[in-house]
Amino acid sequence: MMPRRWWPLLCVVLAACGGARQVVRLDTGEGAPRVHVPRDADAEPLAVDEDEFEEAMTELGRGVRPSPRPQEAARRLFEVEAREGTYTYEPRSRRIIPAGPDEHLESELPAEEVALTRAYLAWCERTGRKGDCLRLLVEGPTVTGDARFTLAMALAKGVVREEMLEAFKDMADPEAMVSAVLWTMATYAILWTVPEPFSKGAAAVMTASLIVYVGVDTFRGLILGFKRLWEESERATSFDELRDAGERYGKVMGRNAARAFAMLAMAAISSTPEAFAAKLPKLPGVVQATVRAEAQAGIVYAAVGQVQTVAVTAEGVTLALAPGAVAMTARGSTGGGAAAAPQSPGIRSWRSFSGFKKALGKAGPGKQWHHIVEQTPGNVQRFGPEALHNTRNVVPLDEALHTRVSAFYSSISEGITRSSRLTVRQWLSTQSYEAQRDFGLLAIENVRKGLWR
Repeated sequence: MMPRRWWPLLCVVLAACGGARQVVRLDTGEGAPRVHVPRDADAEPLAVDEDEFEEAMTELGRGVRPSPRPQEAARRLFEVEAREGTYTYEPRSRRIIPAGPDEHLESELPAEEVALTRAYLAWCERTGRKGDCLRLLVEGPTVTGDARFTLAMALAKGVVREEMLEAFKDMADPEAMVSAVLWTMATYAILWTVPEPFSKGAAAVMTASLIVYVGVDTFRGLILGFKRLWEESERATSFDELRDAGERYGKVMGRNAARAFAMLAMAAISSTPEAFAAKLPKLPGVVQATVRAEAQAGIVYAAVGQVQTVAVTAEGVTLALAPGAVAMTARGSTGGGAAAAPQSPGIRSWRSFSGFKKALGKAGPGKQWHHIVEQTPGNVQRFGPEALHNTRNVVPLDEALHTRVSAFYSSISEGITRSSRLTVRQWLSTQSYEAQRDFGLLAIENVRKGLWR
């Protein structure tokens, strides 16, 4: 745990950027970092509804065997130093037992810690989960240290915590799954508690993904909010005070950001950075995430997995990408009507749609693959097949939405095209690749919202 002397410094560093527009610096290892000013500075976190969230958590949880020591697993994932001392909780006798042969319990534990621990165990029982339901007492005899922050995070999640339990209800140990997610979130968030937060490996992919889902400004708000949660959790002398701190942070997050945070934490569990990145294209909101990645971070969504380190400063965020990864500006790296085939290893492309589907398989239950820039013969001839059949341009859409978007492209919309005889598709076909892409992303959003029909 970081010394308390860091907190005033963190406040100064992060508060300093309160009135300034945040920027994203993209360090590709080639020359000076590129500076990207996020569009839609006040953008809300991506909306992920309850059904989408629970379906995603269920899918991500399949095949995952939660560790009986979730804190240790989270530390390994994010390369956080371990604490000394290991304990286990025995539900039948309700005793805390040293796990190691040379470890022992202190004869007198602080009364406040004992009271908080008893209140936590009572809370577990009140919520229908007996014993150490969040696995907070595996490495310590009382709820203290990092366990406090994890409990506060659980209390901050509120309804989302219950949604996770619903998603995992058919698995062998739903509570262990929820505990693994909460410990992963709390351990990752502890990386925010240095004066200039820095992350690497899986934590860097987590940071870049979270920025895409919630936006740069909201991400900065999450850091500030967690800093307050950290201080309040350390000062708390009772369960009620810890619950109040958690609920305040819950309001800072909001339900959409809380769902995104939990979803990304679940995707990170038991994953290498590469495996984590491979799960991102199949998460809910992938189309919106594609838009947000370019608008907020200046990179294509497929390149999020290429982020190696992330540093947060008063001025904004610096993303260092793997050698050879191409950082796209908000308008992309292509121009005019030139061929737009991506060259970055972060974007995979194929010569045909059948090759794309053979490599990536089905779009998912109830979904269909959709080309943002359509695979019309004219587009294939102008831009080349690899510009169309790639992981930047082809995204999964719900079947109903895909049908509605296709119908919209076949319709005549004089208010958009200024033509009473051209279909939307015919009107769009003469425009540049990037113009078609921008329109395609807008069309998905507006059709989804019912603004275009």
